[in-house]
Amino acid sequence: MKKVLLVAFCWVVALSLATTVHAQAVKLVFSTMFPKSYTYILNPSLDFCKKVEARSGGKVKFDTYHSAQLFGGKEEFAAVGRGDIDVGIPHDIYHTGEVPDLGITSLPFLYEDVDQAMRILRAGLKDMVRPKVEKANNCILLGWIVFDPYQFYSKKPIATIEDVKGKVWAVSGTTHTMAIKEIGGSPTMMSSGELYLALQTGTIDGCTRPLLTGVGRKLYEVSKYLTLASFSPWGDLLIVNKDKWNKLPADVQEIMRKAGREWEDQGFRMAQEFVKTAVQKLKDGGMEVSKLSPGELKKFRKAMDPVYKWWLEKQVPGGQKYLDFVDKHR
Repeated sequence: MKKVLLVAFCWVVALSLATTVHAQAVKLVFSTMFPKSYTYILNPSLDFCKKVEARSGGKVKFDTYHSAQLFGGKEEFAAVGRGDIDVGIPHDIYHTGEVPDLGITSLPFLYEDVDQAMRILRAGLKDMVRPKVEKANNCILLGWIVFDPYQFYSKKPIATIEDVKGKVWAVSGTTHTMAIKEIGGSPTMMSSGELYLALQTGTIDGCTRPLLTGVGRKLYEVSKYLTLASFSPWGDLLIVNKDKWNKLPADVQEIMRKAGREWEDQGFRMAQEFVKTAVQKLKDGGMEVSKLSPGELKKFRKAMDPVYKWWLEKQVPGGQKYLDFVDKHR
């Protein structure tokens, strides 16, 4: 009888301990604007949450939200900093206002292609910008991916820098506006939802957008030519609220850092696969796809000197160190 009671007591203690450990699990809220259709960025992020949960042995649990269920795309960066959410993957170019240094990945024609941009980012550019991000927004930067560069969509072929001149181009940011002006085109700010009709009616001659937009907005129906020029990459950050981070055990922090590096790898790989599929979809839709020659890219890059000067003088004084790093690691 005593033996039975002892066994029962041990079970009660074990269950009690298990319940206590579960109750002490840290709950983290992950939120993003991206919908389920953005598989190459959402899926790696959800996998990040799952990995941290599994590898922490239950010390961490995530509540996950997507499709801007909690915050819109331009809101989640600040939401992480305030602690309204704990983990987010904000779009880098959306937040050059708060952290101008983030614009180093989206300067027009700075990189030959997205592979080069990602390699340079991981070679040390990310670590150069990291302190600016973390100080400005009360967060910890665990990852940074660039992918799917902006390209030229147009009604007439773009083979040289001269082909851009004298045409109206829809753009999505101040830096791209200045770039098109320097090339000799006429830029107009336009959201992606307006592009189809504008191209269809001839309001614009072309636009700069990533392949994601070309496929998602069916631009192949209203523009004949796609010119792969790596106008500029776009990307996302993986950030954690700093106050919540400081409360995590050291072993959990290391688990999250490792999972963050894997997030970069997985997201970049999936984005590259998407690009291959997207180009074929655009071709199947009737577009003629070409690539700017190295010689022409050199001309475009040279034409950006005034844009880089503006960036250094007005946006990121002292940012020459970033440009020097990029040139050194090409």
